[in-house]
Amino acid sequence: MTTLVEQTIVKTSVESVIDKLNVIEKRKHLEQGFTTQADLWHVKEKRRYLNLDCGHSGAFLVDKFTGEIYNIKAYGVADQNKKIKADLGNINTVDVEKLHCKRWNYLR
Repeated sequence: MTTLVEQTIVKTSVESVIDKLNVIEKRKHLEQGFTTQADLWHVKEKRRYLNLDCGHSGAFLVDKFTGEIYNIKAYGVADQNKKIKADLGNINTVDVEKLHCKRWNYLR
């Protein structure tokens, strides 16, 4: 069983990753020459997972107890098969640039 301290560490790491994802999203948006505002990354807390969403669509799930990052199969459902094929890592040690690239194609 995880403690409240461990869950707080995961939440703090998620906030740090979200800040970095927003910077990357804005940079990629400018590089591609778009004139509209870039989508913002944000977190929604659910019972078991923290949902990392970009704009209005879901992108990743973070297990609140272990910090493991998952692709999503359906909103709020972690895709365990993709975790086996291409492990995205843990929220505490993830390379945010690589995570951002794997939003659409997790096998890159």
